[in-house]
Amino acid sequence: MHLLINVCLFNRPFTVCYITEEYLTFSNEEGYKSIGVKEDSNSCIHLNDEKAGKKCKLKASALFLQPFLKECLNSEVYRTNVLKNFNRLSGSPKDSVVFLKLILEPPDKEVIDYSWNDKMLHLVWSRVEIENAFSWLSTLGGAYSALGDYFEHCAEEAGRISVRQYKLSQMLGDESLAARSKLYSALAYAQKGNLKLARHIVRKVAAFARSTQDKRLYRMCQGVWVKLRYMRQVQRAQTKSESECGDSKVNKK
Repeated sequence: MHLLINVCLFNRPFTVCYITEEYLTFSNEEGYKSIGVKEDSNSCIHLNDEKAGKKCKLKASALFLQPFLKECLNSEVYRTNVLKNFNRLSGSPKDSVVFLKLILEPPDKEVIDYSWNDKMLHLVWSRVEIENAFSWLSTLGGAYSALGDYFEHCAEEAGRISVRQYKLSQMLGDESLAARSKLYSALAYAQKGNLKLARHIVRKVAAFARSTQDKRLYRMCQGVWVKLRYMRQVQRAQTKSESECGDSKVNKK
């Protein structure tokens, strides 16, 4: 016996499948994709070649279709039992073709967990807002950091912004972003003259970048380190010039 199923979802036909004891096939590619099953090697059938047979009609919940067809696809025993039952119900000969119109109706209860969906929506939007705030702080912090080379209050504000970025990265659970925030704070410390603390922070962040194989973060550490070396050279030059000026004043006296 062969079973030919015409599926109607909410009074709208959308796929046709063909069941025998050996296999289950669909009439076209959209058929198996629409119910979430993998493509079969016998994914196409020709309906015109089938002989006329008895017609049956069955109404079921829309949730019934996918597990039914998946089980037919995976289990030869289940397919055989399905064919035997429809053969018995229709009273058809064993070698005939039975046409089944399967009408799917909306389920009585939704399978979506709306309370869990609301929780997930809240978490997603929280992450989106945190990432948006982090982007704004990055832009603002970059501006203050650029001015921090000339104005100390800008360097202080850049340091405060880096602290906010660090807190946001902790909320996101992103260790890479937290390490970048530490780099920004290292620049702020260096601009305020605390080069020793800035070097210590850069070394720790560089060690983290090597351990996680974060090449981008490691290159950022190298860039900050070059700037710290330059600032150290400038600081030494200023200290040397000030000491020379002090010696010349003493000699004049």
